[in-house]
Amino acid sequence: MNLVRRSWLVILLTLFVGGTGVAQSRVQLAQGRRAIQDKVSFVIDVAHDKSGNPRYADAPEDMRVMVRFSDRPASGRVYLDGKAVGRFDETQMFNSNSIDVSYGRHTITLAVTAPATLYDLNVDLRGGIAHEILGDEEPAVTLAPDLSKRVAELERKVHDLETEIASLKKKRNH
Repeated sequence: MNLVRRSWLVILLTLFVGGTGVAQSRVQLAQGRRAIQDKVSFVIDVAHDKSGNPRYADAPEDMRVMVRFSDRPASGRVYLDGKAVGRFDETQMFNSNSIDVSYGRHTITLAVTAPATLYDLNVDLRGGIAHEILGDEEPAVTLAPDLSKRVAELERKVHDLETEIASLKKKRNH
């Protein structure tokens, strides 16, 4: 009988503690190995969680950014909407302090002082839901210039423009 009471007590406490926990959302913005020459930016949307908790009516509780580098330590800063929120020096891992954030779109930028290889970048948000905004373009990444690719791209554009000019001249003459 005593065992049954303890079991029910454990179940009730588990439900109570689990039910009063803070809603937390995690979004993984980068994973794998990504070479960064100087900076990379990601756009996220911070939305209300579905709990309807009045505590989060105006803003989520906080946000944290976690970054890991592969191969070797890196130095740099993390920015939220252009404002520095953390600095890291010769480390392979960075965890930001708690960051105040509002609902809506935000840009997270990771800037390094020397070329580095990003392993992953996660954002934890308490009291809201975060989603990465993916457009048709890759996130803004600045890599070492590859002139042969750039020349090939410009040659293709010139060829396309020459073809369009020729077709317009044909239409004008007819």
